[in-house]
Amino acid sequence: MKITLVAAMMLAFAAQASWAAETASFLDIGVGARGLGMGGAYTALTDDAGALYWNPAGLSRLEKREFTASHAEIFESTRLDFLAYAHPTSQGTFAAGLTYLSQGTVDGRDSLGRQTTGFDASDAAISLGYARKLEIADLGAAFKYLRSHIGGTEAQGAALDIGAKRAFDRVSVGAALRNLGPGLKFQDQRNDLPLRLALGAAYAFAGGHAAAAEVVNGPRGAGTDASFGGEYQAIKNVYLRAGYTTRTAITGGSGFDAARGLTMGLGLRNEKWSLDYAVLPSGELGSSHRFSLGARW
Repeated sequence: MKITLVAAMMLAFAAQASWAAETASFLDIGVGARGLGMGGAYTALTDDAGALYWNPAGLSRLEKREFTASHAEIFESTRLDFLAYAHPTSQGTFAAGLTYLSQGTVDGRDSLGRQTTGFDASDAAISLGYARKLEIADLGAAFKYLRSHIGGTEAQGAALDIGAKRAFDRVSVGAALRNLGPGLKFQDQRNDLPLRLALGAAYAFAGGHAAAAEVVNGPRGAGTDASFGGEYQAIKNVYLRAGYTTRTAITGGSGFDAARGLTMGLGLRNEKWSLDYAVLPSGELGSSHRFSLGARW
């Protein structure tokens, strides 16, 4: 009954087509170098504390307590940081996390385009998650408290993520509905959150290799993107990753700039710790670099 309810909710929101403007876009940037190094095709594969962001159902697969921290240098002074702690128990896995986007000082402009006094801008989300293994599938949910600050204006709100995951021998499938909530209101205008429905599948090869693919739909008019990626265990504890996503590929103008959709990554991991790096081309903005550190005990 629970599985049917989750599936029905996902299908219902996927069918909506409200073209309202979105806010809190930092919720849709992606965290963690492992998943982003594989093009973001991580909904069905995630099995670490970072699942709190990608698919909370993945938290149910943790067998040890885990802490992860990731840092992203996006462009100029914009930085994204993510912290998460997951604690498995006999009653399921509990998790907490913090996402923080700092945009530094932004130049102010008046109605004529003339520079005025600069102002600070930042966004934050505090997450609490829970996941549990059930006979039919793994289920998870995460509640998020949101705060967005622009100069002297501030908005607060809440959002919910729900996810499901099922493993069939070497194949796993996953679904996640992210950022379900009423949106944020600045002064007299309320904008929707970046609602996303992600559906993915992954295959685990012998030798520690994996391949994954997924599609992500923005029911409120953001469109649909596809991602593909994988990781190859070159030697023990060393992983090479690559991926592709249509989200950052550019079409139109002089043609199709496919290279902007490519991602690459490197990972070092054993039973107690992990260190991951990924680079994501961003066209004229240069490349975005992601770093992650994880510990298990």
